[in-house]
Amino acid sequence: MNSKKPIKKLNQYLSTCENSYNECIDVIDHEETINGVQANLRFHLIKFDGNGQPMIGALAETLYNHIIDYCISAKNRPEKFTAQESSKFSKQARKLFRHPKRDKSNPDTTGEAGEILLYFLLESVLKAPQVVAKMDLKTNHSMESNGSDGVHMNWNKEKGLVDVFFGEAKLHQSYGGAIKDALKSINEFHDKNIIEHEFWMVTKHFKYSDSLTQEAVVNLFESGKPSSGVRINHACLIGYNSKNYKKLPTGSSDDVTKYFKEEYLKHTKKITKSIQKNFDKFDKKHLNFEVFFIPFPTVQEFRDAFNKALD
Repeated sequence: MNSKKPIKKLNQYLSTCENSYNECIDVIDHEETINGVQANLRFHLIKFDGNGQPMIGALAETLYNHIIDYCISAKNRPEKFTAQESSKFSKQARKLFRHPKRDKSNPDTTGEAGEILLYFLLESVLKAPQVVAKMDLKTNHSMESNGSDGVHMNWNKEKGLVDVFFGEAKLHQSYGGAIKDALKSINEFHDKNIIEHEFWMVTKHFKYSDSLTQEAVVNLFESGKPSSGVRINHACLIGYNSKNYKKLPTGSSDDVTKYFKEEYLKHTKKITKSIQKNFDKFDKKHLNFEVFFIPFPTVQEFRDAFNKALD
């Protein structure tokens, strides 16, 4: 089978805009590493506006602008939209979210805001296109999607193989709780053999209409098992509440960003120790990990901002 050529086309299916990512999200340069497992730690932060406020609303609106690509398979919609078609498919995509009734005593605790944020990071940072639009497969919008929080792939030119990324998005009050919960879910993903069902979904519900690429992808997972040309990765979003937002100085956006980055960088060592302790107890060390950390004033504020954008 001459599969490599069409497989290399995977990378052309990215739907997110890098400019949108750069407008809302920043990154911390660091030297933290994890021992005993292949894990890239990626410390991100939400950018600050001209008044020194975190751009949570802008990030939520950016994610909303990607709901058609995130929710609806490319083979189920035209490549280019008219204004009327854009409105139609936006409405269709909105209906796939759960829109929970919420108030101060009954806040939204669903994971959908975190899941679409992880999708955005996988496409923008790792350049790994989503290959299954799980939202499009829902039979009941009020139910959560089963399995991972997203399936993405890209062609790794350096390694000469396909990297498959299974998403795990966790928004918790603490990063420790989010890390622990993420690894627990990943353990169950393998122990309960959910991974085989995910591979089946990729072969049966490949998001794009390119039959040659789909055939090449199908051949990577014969009998529900990955071939030698596939590497399994888990991409984790660890969103958590950060007290650093309560200590922000007054001043320009640059002053606030400088302060926040300095405080965040100090904290990365403590976060790394926490994730190292969790990985020390994790027995599937052959897997690869991409771990995105994002601090929020509160994760609830982010959920609420995304729901507001949807509404």
